[in-house]
Amino acid sequence: MTLQSNLVRIVIVGAGMAGSKLAHDLMQQQNAHYSITLIGEEAQVGYNRIMLSSLLANDISDAEMPLVDTEKMQREGIHIISGDGVVSMDLAGKILVLESGQSVSYDKLVIATGSRARILPIDGASASNVMGFRTWQDVDQMTQLDNAQPICVIGGGLLGLEAAVGLAKRGHVVTVFHRSKWLLNRQLDVESAQLLLKRLEGMGIQFRLGESPASFLQSKEGLVTHAVCQNGEQMAANLVVMAAGIAPEVALAKAAGLKVDQAILVDEKMQTSHSDVFALGECCEFDQQTFGLVAPIWTQIKVLMAVLNGEEARFAIEPTPTKLKVSGVNLFSVGRIQPTQGDSCIFFKDVGANHYRKLVVNDGLLVGAILYGNVADGSWYFQLIQNKTNISDMLELLIFGEAYCRPQVA
Repeated sequence: MTLQSNLVRIVIVGAGMAGSKLAHDLMQQQNAHYSITLIGEEAQVGYNRIMLSSLLANDISDAEMPLVDTEKMQREGIHIISGDGVVSMDLAGKILVLESGQSVSYDKLVIATGSRARILPIDGASASNVMGFRTWQDVDQMTQLDNAQPICVIGGGLLGLEAAVGLAKRGHVVTVFHRSKWLLNRQLDVESAQLLLKRLEGMGIQFRLGESPASFLQSKEGLVTHAVCQNGEQMAANLVVMAAGIAPEVALAKAAGLKVDQAILVDEKMQTSHSDVFALGECCEFDQQTFGLVAPIWTQIKVLMAVLNGEEARFAIEPTPTKLKVSGVNLFSVGRIQPTQGDSCIFFKDVGANHYRKLVVNDGLLVGAILYGNVADGSWYFQLIQNKTNISDMLELLIFGEAYCRPQVA
Protein backbone atom coordinates (compact mmCIF):
# COMPACT_ATOMS: atom_id res chain seq x y z
CA MET A 1 0.00 0.00 0.00
CA THR A 2 1.75 3.16 -1.22
CA LEU A 3 1.05 6.32 0.74
CA GLN A 4 2.05 9.89 0.20
CA SER A 5 4.79 10.80 2.67
CA ASN A 6 2.99 13.94 3.81
CA LEU A 7 -0.06 12.07 5.11
CA VAL A 8 -0.46 11.66 8.87
CA ARG A 9 -0.79 7.92 9.44
CA ILE A 10 -3.45 7.27 12.10
CA VAL A 11 -3.65 3.63 13.13
CA ILE A 12 -6.51 2.41 15.32
CA VAL A 13 -5.98 -0.85 17.18
CA GLY A 14 -9.37 -2.41 17.92
CA ALA A 15 -12.27 -2.49 15.45
CA GLY A 16 -15.09 -2.72 17.97
CA MET A 17 -17.67 0.02 18.45
CA ALA A 18 -15.23 2.70 19.67
CA GLY A 19 -12.48 2.06 17.13
CA SER A 20 -14.74 1.62 14.11
CA LYS A 21 -16.83 4.69 14.95
CA LEU A 22 -13.68 6.78 15.35
CA ALA A 23 -12.42 5.60 11.94
CA HIS A 24 -15.83 6.28 10.38
CA ASP A 25 -16.16 9.76 11.89
CA LEU A 26 -12.61 10.69 10.87
CA MET A 27 -13.53 9.64 7.32
CA GLN A 28 -16.63 11.86 7.47
CA GLN A 29 -14.37 14.86 8.06
CA GLN A 30 -12.82 14.23 4.64
CA ASN A 31 -9.44 15.31 5.97
CA ALA A 32 -7.08 14.94 3.05
CA HIS A 33 -4.09 14.93 5.40
CA TYR A 34 -4.98 11.63 7.09
CA SER A 35 -4.24 8.04 6.19
CA ILE A 36 -6.40 5.82 8.43
CA THR A 37 -5.84 2.14 9.22
CA LEU A 38 -8.27 0.15 11.38
CA ILE A 39 -7.06 -3.18 12.80
CA GLY A 40 -9.33 -5.78 14.42
CA GLU A 41 -8.67 -9.26 15.77
CA GLU A 42 -12.25 -10.40 15.05
CA ALA A 43 -13.32 -11.50 11.59
CA GLN A 44 -16.33 -9.16 11.82
CA VAL A 45 -15.53 -5.49 12.35
CA GLY A 46 -17.66 -2.41 12.81
CA TYR A 47 -20.71 -4.16 14.25
CA ASN A 48 -23.01 -2.92 17.01
CA ARG A 49 -22.09 -4.97 20.08
CA ILE A 50 -25.17 -3.68 21.90
CA MET A 51 -27.33 -5.65 19.45
CA LEU A 52 -25.75 -9.04 20.25
CA SER A 53 -28.54 -9.87 22.70
CA SER A 54 -31.19 -9.10 20.06
CA LEU A 55 -29.32 -11.30 17.59
CA LEU A 56 -29.16 -14.12 20.14
CA ALA A 57 -32.90 -13.79 20.81
CA ASN A 58 -33.63 -13.96 17.05
CA ASP A 59 -35.18 -10.48 17.20
CA ILE A 60 -32.90 -9.17 14.44
CA SER A 61 -30.92 -10.63 11.55
CA ASP A 62 -27.21 -10.48 10.75
CA ALA A 63 -27.97 -7.71 8.26
CA GLU A 64 -29.04 -5.40 11.09
CA MET A 65 -25.80 -5.74 13.07
CA PRO A 66 -23.47 -3.18 11.41
CA LEU A 67 -22.70 0.02 13.31
CA VAL A 68 -20.83 1.54 10.36
CA ASP A 69 -20.64 0.80 6.64
CA THR A 70 -17.22 -0.83 6.38
CA GLU A 71 -17.47 -1.32 2.62
CA LYS A 72 -18.03 2.40 2.11
CA MET A 73 -15.20 3.16 4.53
CA GLN A 74 -12.83 1.07 2.43
CA ARG A 75 -14.04 2.72 -0.77
CA GLU A 76 -13.31 6.08 0.87
CA GLY A 77 -9.72 4.99 1.49
CA ILE A 78 -9.68 3.55 5.01
CA HIS A 79 -7.45 0.47 5.21
CA ILE A 80 -9.26 -2.19 7.29
CA ILE A 81 -7.40 -5.25 8.55
CA SER A 82 -9.69 -7.87 10.14
CA GLY A 83 -9.00 -11.21 11.77
CA ASP A 84 -5.38 -10.25 12.33
CA GLY A 85 -4.80 -8.76 15.77
CA VAL A 86 -1.79 -6.80 16.98
CA VAL A 87 0.68 -8.89 18.99
CA SER A 88 3.29 -6.24 19.84
CA MET A 89 3.78 -2.48 19.78
CA ASP A 90 7.13 -0.71 19.44
CA LEU A 91 6.30 2.77 20.67
CA ALA A 92 9.79 4.15 20.09
CA GLY A 93 9.91 2.94 16.51
CA LYS A 94 6.16 3.52 15.98
CA ILE A 95 5.69 0.04 14.52
CA LEU A 96 3.02 -2.60 15.21
CA VAL A 97 3.41 -6.30 14.51
CA LEU A 98 0.33 -8.36 13.68
CA GLU A 99 -0.41 -12.06 14.21
CA SER A 100 0.30 -12.69 10.53
CA GLY A 101 3.76 -11.17 10.89
CA GLN A 102 2.79 -8.04 8.98
CA SER A 103 4.23 -4.75 10.25
CA VAL A 104 2.26 -1.51 10.32
CA SER A 105 3.83 1.90 10.93
CA TYR A 106 2.02 4.90 12.37
CA ASP A 107 2.39 8.57 13.24
CA LYS A 108 -0.53 8.64 15.68
CA LEU A 109 -1.74 5.50 17.45
CA VAL A 110 -5.18 5.00 19.01
CA ILE A 111 -5.73 1.99 21.26
CA ALA A 112 -9.38 0.89 21.38
CA THR A 113 -8.97 -2.74 22.41
CA GLY A 114 -12.13 -2.74 24.56
CA SER A 115 -12.59 -5.44 27.17
CA ARG A 116 -13.06 -9.15 27.64
CA ALA A 117 -15.52 -11.11 29.74
CA ARG A 118 -14.27 -11.57 33.29
CA ILE A 119 -13.97 -15.28 34.07
CA LEU A 120 -14.53 -15.79 37.79
CA PRO A 121 -11.96 -17.95 39.62
CA ILE A 122 -14.33 -20.88 40.14
CA ASP A 123 -12.90 -24.39 40.13
CA GLY A 124 -13.60 -25.94 36.71
CA ALA A 125 -14.17 -22.61 34.93
CA SER A 126 -11.28 -23.24 32.52
CA ALA A 127 -13.37 -25.76 30.54
CA SER A 128 -13.97 -25.04 26.85
CA ASN A 129 -17.75 -24.86 27.32
CA VAL A 130 -17.37 -21.92 29.72
CA MET A 131 -17.63 -18.77 27.64
CA GLY A 132 -18.23 -15.04 27.74
CA PHE A 133 -20.90 -13.04 25.93
CA ARG A 134 -18.96 -10.28 24.19
CA THR A 135 -18.56 -11.09 20.50
CA TRP A 136 -20.48 -12.11 17.40
CA GLN A 137 -18.55 -15.37 17.54
CA ASP A 138 -19.95 -15.99 21.03
CA VAL A 139 -23.48 -15.63 19.67
CA ASP A 140 -22.69 -17.97 16.77
CA GLN A 141 -21.50 -20.58 19.26
CA MET A 142 -24.69 -20.27 21.33
CA THR A 143 -26.99 -20.47 18.32
CA GLN A 144 -25.44 -23.80 17.26
CA LEU A 145 -26.71 -25.51 20.42
CA ASP A 146 -29.58 -27.96 20.14
CA ASN A 147 -32.78 -26.90 21.92
CA ALA A 148 -33.54 -27.60 25.58
CA GLN A 149 -29.93 -27.59 26.80
CA PRO A 150 -29.37 -26.88 30.52
CA ILE A 151 -27.37 -23.64 30.67
CA CYS A 152 -25.98 -21.65 33.60
CA VAL A 153 -25.53 -17.90 33.29
CA ILE A 154 -23.24 -16.36 35.90
CA GLY A 155 -24.24 -12.74 36.61
CA GLY A 156 -27.59 -11.00 36.95
CA GLY A 157 -26.50 -7.69 35.50
CA LEU A 158 -27.70 -6.40 32.13
CA LEU A 159 -25.44 -8.61 30.04
CA GLY A 160 -26.29 -11.76 31.99
CA LEU A 161 -30.02 -11.12 31.82
CA GLU A 162 -29.87 -10.44 28.09
CA ALA A 163 -27.99 -13.71 27.56
CA ALA A 164 -30.50 -15.58 29.73
CA VAL A 165 -33.49 -14.14 27.85
CA GLY A 166 -31.98 -14.87 24.45
CA LEU A 167 -31.15 -18.46 25.40
CA ALA A 168 -34.59 -19.00 26.98
CA LYS A 169 -36.24 -17.74 23.78
CA ARG A 170 -34.27 -20.39 21.91
CA GLY A 171 -35.81 -23.07 24.10
CA HIS A 172 -32.99 -23.70 26.57
CA VAL A 173 -33.37 -24.34 30.30
CA VAL A 174 -31.57 -21.38 31.89
CA THR A 175 -30.51 -20.79 35.48
CA VAL A 176 -28.98 -17.45 36.48
CA PHE A 177 -26.58 -17.21 39.43
CA HIS A 178 -26.16 -13.71 40.86
CA ARG A 179 -24.08 -12.78 43.91
CA SER A 180 -26.31 -9.88 44.90
CA LYS A 181 -29.70 -10.44 46.49
CA TRP A 182 -31.49 -8.66 43.66
CA LEU A 183 -31.07 -8.28 39.91
CA LEU A 184 -29.38 -5.27 38.30
CA ASN A 185 -28.33 -4.16 41.78
CA ARG A 186 -26.28 -1.26 40.36
CA GLN A 187 -29.24 0.20 38.49
CA LEU A 188 -32.36 -0.90 40.41
CA ASP A 189 -33.62 -1.00 43.98
CA VAL A 190 -35.19 -4.06 45.59
CA GLU A 191 -38.75 -3.10 44.62
CA SER A 192 -38.11 -2.59 40.91
CA ALA A 193 -35.80 -5.61 40.76
CA GLN A 194 -38.58 -7.76 42.20
CA LEU A 195 -40.90 -6.72 39.36
CA LEU A 196 -38.23 -7.63 36.85
CA LEU A 197 -37.59 -10.97 38.56
CA LYS A 198 -41.25 -11.97 38.32
CA ARG A 199 -41.32 -11.02 34.64
CA LEU A 200 -38.26 -13.14 33.84
CA GLU A 201 -39.43 -16.07 35.95
CA GLY A 202 -42.60 -15.98 33.86
CA MET A 203 -40.38 -16.73 30.85
CA GLY A 204 -39.16 -19.88 32.55
CA ILE A 205 -35.78 -18.55 33.68
CA GLN A 206 -34.69 -19.80 37.10
CA PHE A 207 -32.64 -17.74 39.54
CA ARG A 208 -30.28 -18.42 42.39
CA LEU A 209 -29.76 -15.02 44.02
CA GLY A 210 -27.11 -14.29 46.61
CA GLU A 211 -24.73 -16.97 45.37
CA SER A 212 -22.23 -18.08 42.77
CA PRO A 213 -21.51 -21.71 41.95
CA ALA A 214 -19.04 -23.33 44.35
CA SER A 215 -17.45 -25.25 41.48
CA PHE A 216 -18.08 -26.92 38.14
CA LEU A 217 -17.88 -30.67 37.59
CA GLN A 218 -16.16 -31.79 34.40
CA SER A 219 -16.39 -34.88 32.23
CA LYS A 220 -13.38 -36.97 31.22
CA GLU A 221 -13.25 -34.86 28.07
CA GLY A 222 -12.84 -31.74 30.21
CA LEU A 223 -16.30 -30.26 29.59
CA VAL A 224 -18.50 -28.85 32.35
CA THR A 225 -21.42 -31.18 33.06
CA HIS A 226 -22.78 -29.74 36.32
CA ALA A 227 -22.65 -26.60 38.44
CA VAL A 228 -22.23 -27.31 42.14
CA CYS A 229 -24.29 -24.91 44.28
CA GLN A 230 -23.20 -23.54 47.64
CA ASN A 231 -25.45 -26.07 49.41
CA GLY A 232 -23.88 -28.98 47.52
CA GLU A 233 -26.73 -29.40 45.06
CA GLN A 234 -25.62 -30.33 41.54
CA MET A 235 -27.32 -28.74 38.54
CA ALA A 236 -26.85 -30.07 35.01
CA ALA A 237 -25.08 -27.57 32.74
CA ASN A 238 -23.98 -28.20 29.16
CA LEU A 239 -22.86 -24.58 28.79
CA VAL A 240 -21.77 -21.87 31.23
CA VAL A 241 -22.01 -18.21 30.17
CA MET A 242 -19.88 -15.86 32.27
CA ALA A 243 -21.47 -12.41 32.44
CA ALA A 244 -20.07 -11.27 35.77
CA GLY A 245 -18.33 -8.14 34.59
CA ILE A 246 -15.67 -7.17 32.10
CA ALA A 247 -11.90 -6.75 32.25
CA PRO A 248 -10.33 -3.95 30.17
CA GLU A 249 -7.99 -5.41 27.54
CA VAL A 250 -4.65 -3.86 28.47
CA ALA A 251 -2.12 -6.64 27.76
CA LEU A 252 -0.66 -4.92 24.69
CA ALA A 253 -0.44 -1.58 26.45
CA LYS A 254 1.28 -3.09 29.48
CA ALA A 255 3.79 -4.98 27.38
CA ALA A 256 4.58 -1.78 25.45
CA GLY A 257 5.28 0.11 28.68
CA LEU A 258 2.24 2.37 28.86
CA LYS A 259 0.99 3.34 32.32
CA VAL A 260 -1.88 1.09 33.35
CA ASP A 261 -3.98 0.86 36.51
CA GLN A 262 -7.47 -0.64 36.15
CA ALA A 263 -7.12 0.26 32.46
CA ILE A 264 -4.85 2.39 30.25
CA LEU A 265 -4.38 5.75 31.94
CA VAL A 266 -5.33 8.76 29.81
CA ASP A 267 -5.58 12.51 30.39
CA GLU A 268 -8.40 14.85 29.41
CA LYS A 269 -7.13 14.79 25.81
CA MET A 270 -7.30 10.98 25.72
CA GLN A 271 -3.50 10.85 25.57
CA THR A 272 -1.67 8.00 27.28
CA SER A 273 1.67 8.21 29.09
CA HIS A 274 3.42 8.13 25.69
CA SER A 275 3.33 10.94 23.15
CA ASP A 276 1.33 10.28 19.99
CA VAL A 277 -0.46 7.33 21.64
CA PHE A 278 -4.10 7.70 22.66
CA ALA A 279 -6.71 5.37 24.11
CA LEU A 280 -10.49 5.41 24.34
CA GLY A 281 -13.44 3.23 25.20
CA GLU A 282 -13.58 0.36 27.65
CA CYS A 283 -9.79 -0.08 27.67
CA CYS A 284 -9.04 3.40 29.05
CA GLU A 285 -9.19 4.93 32.51
CA PHE A 286 -9.67 8.62 33.29
CA ASP A 287 -9.85 10.11 36.77
CA GLN A 288 -9.98 6.63 38.34
CA GLN A 289 -13.00 5.64 36.26
CA THR A 290 -13.45 3.14 33.44
CA PHE A 291 -16.23 3.27 30.87
CA GLY A 292 -18.77 0.69 29.78
CA LEU A 293 -21.61 2.88 28.50
CA VAL A 294 -21.83 4.28 25.00
CA ALA A 295 -22.51 7.95 25.86
CA PRO A 296 -19.15 8.80 27.51
CA ILE A 297 -17.25 6.80 24.86
CA TRP A 298 -18.93 8.76 22.06
CA THR A 299 -17.84 11.93 23.88
CA GLN A 300 -14.28 10.58 24.06
CA ILE A 301 -14.33 10.09 20.29
CA LYS A 302 -15.38 13.72 19.71
CA VAL A 303 -12.64 14.96 22.03
CA LEU A 304 -9.97 12.82 20.38
CA MET A 305 -11.02 13.89 16.88
CA ALA A 306 -10.64 17.53 17.91
CA VAL A 307 -7.25 16.84 19.49
CA LEU A 308 -6.02 15.05 16.36
CA ASN A 309 -7.11 18.09 14.36
CA GLY A 310 -5.06 20.36 16.61
CA GLU A 311 -8.12 21.86 18.29
CA GLU A 312 -8.70 22.47 21.99
CA ALA A 313 -10.91 19.85 23.63
CA ARG A 314 -11.06 18.17 27.02
CA PHE A 315 -12.91 15.12 28.25
CA ALA A 316 -14.86 15.39 31.50
CA ILE A 317 -16.94 12.82 33.35
CA GLU A 318 -20.64 13.68 33.48
CA PRO A 319 -23.64 11.84 34.94
CA THR A 320 -24.89 9.29 32.43
CA PRO A 321 -28.40 7.83 32.46
CA THR A 322 -28.72 4.09 32.00
CA LYS A 323 -31.49 3.09 29.61
CA LEU A 324 -32.00 -0.64 29.70
CA LYS A 325 -34.30 -2.98 27.84
CA VAL A 326 -34.59 -6.56 29.04
CA SER A 327 -37.15 -8.76 27.28
CA GLY A 328 -39.40 -5.86 26.35
CA VAL A 329 -39.24 -4.31 29.83
CA ASN A 330 -38.05 -0.71 29.75
CA LEU A 331 -35.84 0.46 32.59
CA PHE A 332 -34.27 3.82 33.29
CA SER A 333 -31.79 4.62 36.03
CA VAL A 334 -29.73 7.73 36.73
CA GLY A 335 -27.89 9.30 39.63
CA ARG A 336 -28.13 8.15 43.23
CA ILE A 337 -30.58 5.26 43.42
CA GLN A 338 -29.89 4.31 47.04
CA PRO A 339 -30.68 7.25 49.38
CA THR A 340 -28.04 8.51 51.79
CA GLN A 341 -28.30 10.81 54.79
CA GLY A 342 -30.42 13.87 54.03
CA ASP A 343 -32.18 12.27 51.05
CA SER A 344 -35.91 11.70 50.78
CA CYS A 345 -37.69 9.39 48.35
CA ILE A 346 -40.91 9.67 46.35
CA PHE A 347 -42.50 6.43 45.12
CA PHE A 348 -45.17 5.47 42.62
CA LYS A 349 -46.33 1.93 41.86
CA ASP A 350 -49.08 0.76 39.51
CA VAL A 351 -49.37 -3.00 40.00
CA GLY A 352 -51.91 -3.45 37.19
CA ALA A 353 -49.77 -1.65 34.62
CA ASN A 354 -46.52 -3.06 36.09
CA HIS A 355 -45.07 0.45 36.44
CA TYR A 356 -42.76 1.69 39.20
CA ARG A 357 -41.02 4.97 39.88
CA LYS A 358 -38.65 6.11 42.59
CA LEU A 359 -37.21 9.63 42.84
CA VAL A 360 -34.45 10.60 45.26
CA VAL A 361 -34.51 14.24 46.37
CA ASN A 362 -32.02 16.22 48.44
CA ASP A 363 -32.39 19.86 49.49
CA GLY A 364 -34.76 20.79 46.68
CA LEU A 365 -32.79 18.97 44.00
CA LEU A 366 -33.51 15.72 42.21
CA VAL A 367 -30.41 13.52 42.62
CA GLY A 368 -31.58 10.11 41.40
CA ALA A 369 -34.37 8.29 39.58
CA ILE A 370 -35.50 4.76 38.78
CA LEU A 371 -38.26 4.12 36.24
CA TYR A 372 -39.58 0.64 35.48
CA GLY A 373 -42.10 0.00 32.70
CA ASN A 374 -43.02 3.54 31.68
CA VAL A 375 -39.77 5.43 31.09
CA ALA A 376 -41.21 8.30 29.05
CA ASP A 377 -40.06 10.95 31.55
CA GLY A 378 -36.54 9.58 31.96
CA SER A 379 -34.87 12.23 29.81
CA TRP A 380 -36.72 15.02 31.63
CA TYR A 381 -35.67 13.72 35.04
CA PHE A 382 -32.10 13.49 33.77
CA GLN A 383 -32.21 17.12 32.64
CA LEU A 384 -33.46 18.17 36.07
CA ILE A 385 -30.52 16.37 37.67
CA GLN A 386 -27.96 17.64 35.18
CA ASN A 387 -29.18 21.26 35.34
CA LYS A 388 -29.57 21.13 39.14
CA THR A 389 -33.08 22.53 38.78
CA ASN A 390 -34.79 23.44 42.03
CA ILE A 391 -37.86 21.22 42.13
CA SER A 392 -39.22 22.33 45.52
CA ASP A 393 -42.39 23.79 44.01
CA MET A 394 -43.25 20.62 42.06
CA LEU A 395 -42.64 17.95 44.68
CA GLU A 396 -46.30 16.95 44.92
CA LEU A 397 -46.60 16.18 41.21
CA LEU A 398 -42.98 15.38 40.31
CA ILE A 399 -43.48 11.61 40.38
CA PHE A 400 -46.16 11.84 37.65
CA GLY A 401 -43.78 13.37 35.14
CA GLU A 402 -43.19 16.46 33.05
CA ALA A 403 -46.76 16.87 31.77
CA TYR A 404 -48.05 17.39 35.32
CA CYS A 405 -45.33 19.86 36.26
CA ARG A 406 -45.51 22.28 33.35
CA PRO A 407 -46.68 25.80 34.22
CA GLN A 408 -50.40 26.14 33.52
CA VAL A 409 -51.16 28.60 30.73
CA ALA A 410 -54.23 30.82 31.43
